Amino acid sequence: MSSSSSAHWSAYEIFAVLSGIILVGAAFAPGLSVKNRAGAVLGGVFLTCYGWYVAHQTTGTFQFPVVIFLIPPGAVIYLLVKAFGRSGGQAPPPGAGGSAAPGGDGRGTPGTGL
Repeated sequence: MSSSSSAHWSAYEIFAVLSGIILVGAAFAPGLSVKNRAGAVLGGVFLTCYGWYVAHQTTGTFQFPVVIFLIPPGAVIYLLVKAFGRSGGQAPPPGAGGSAAPGGDGRGTPGTGL
């Protein structure tokens, strides 16, 4: 007697589920906005559920478009850049760089003794 609930796990289904789990995990990277977190969680849940759904089908034809294999790595890279790549856009701390006085060298105004 065969069970109708047996799953057929090929590389496509496994990759979809793993990509979904990784995408959900990337949503918890520090420094992300709520919008980025929500998008990562929703995308990850969708990929995981779709992979699980297709693996448990016993009839029909289901396809995985090529883009399904490109979006998760791109999304993870995007989230990591958003989370950890912010240092390039931050202003320097007070007193770092720039001149301390109109003279430009930090010794006061030239010719005034100040």
